[in-house]
Amino acid sequence: MSAAGILESDLQADHLADRAARLLARAGSVIEARGTSYAVRFARGRRPMLVIDEAAFRKLSDRLLPRPDGGWRLSPRAPAPPPGRPGFVEGEKTVVEPDGRTTTHRANLGEAPLDWLLRRKHITRAEHAAGEKLSADAHASGIIGRLTMRWDPTPRSGGGSRLAPMERAYAARQRLGRAMEAVGPQAMPILTLICLTGTSLQGTEVALGMKPRTGKAALKAALQRLAAHYGMT
Repeated sequence: MSAAGILESDLQADHLADRAARLLARAGSVIEARGTSYAVRFARGRRPMLVIDEAAFRKLSDRLLPRPDGGWRLSPRAPAPPPGRPGFVEGEKTVVEPDGRTTTHRANLGEAPLDWLLRRKHITRAEHAAGEKLSADAHASGIIGRLTMRWDPTPRSGGGSRLAPMERAYAARQRLGRAMEAVGPQAMPILTLICLTGTSLQGTEVALGMKPRTGKAALKAALQRLAAHYGMT
């Protein structure tokens, strides 16, 4: 599988795990094995509200507690993700494509993690620009747009064939794959959380099981490799 494909699968698993956690936060909800999948039910025997695969279940498993009569419930120490995100202000950003065309996508207009780090001089402008370029390609490729409609890239109105947006999305996907292959699999998770999903630095450390205050150095190293790949250093 290509780097872009791995990234898409990982984002999809994160998205499904968060959806399952929100449903399991309801009183009486359980998740049970169902063949090779896992079904979230409001009560045992009821029709599933959501079915997730093994990859999503693995991401959810550390938030679960086993039930004496089978299945799992959400741990009271691991509440479901809130419907919104602190610091998230929904709006639009404009991205200039390599061919000079412009597209818009839904984006966080609040202070994103990369902006926060740049303002405090924890990362350089080149590292910030590299992270922004990775984010723009991810949105233009449609990978994030398929996970939540809020992030669906929308071309500006105008002329041109209907095939052009598909070609631009494919080109963005190829650029994204090459970038992820260049930084390597160890850097991919932290770049995905910080640059693509807008997770805070502290939230990223928790999600990746890192020691507190170690994420900054790991992110900076990943951004340096990304900036070198883009020729921004």
